[in-house]
Amino acid sequence: MEYVYVGDTGELDQEAGETMLREYPELVKCVFLHVVSETPNPKIPPPKLINGRPLVFFRTYVGAASKATQLGLMGTDGLQKVVDAAIEALVVAGVSEGDSKWIDLQNDLAEATRTCSILAPP
Repeated sequence: MEYVYVGDTGELDQEAGETMLREYPELVKCVFLHVVSETPNPKIPPPKLINGRPLVFFRTYVGAASKATQLGLMGTDGLQKVVDAAIEALVVAGVSEGDSKWIDLQNDLAEATRTCSILAPP
């Protein structure tokens, strides 16, 4: 059995995830870290490999799902479900279109579109 660890960059989750990848690469398939920031449009660190296992950073669930799809951890149908749920959540919450949450989501929607285009059969 292999695990996927999901944490954030706010506390010691990155250190914990990196330790798991170093010490238990046979058990931890991937580490996903949500980039938390008070400032809009934060810099997202590039992904890295530890013991051949990926550590990836994301801003929204759509970004995480795009990366999971690229890594073969989920299919494009799952990615589409995450996209739909993320859009619905912001609409239901009444988040205004200029809000940084929409900006982050728009950035990750572009990545989701690229991911689906790359993985689409010819």
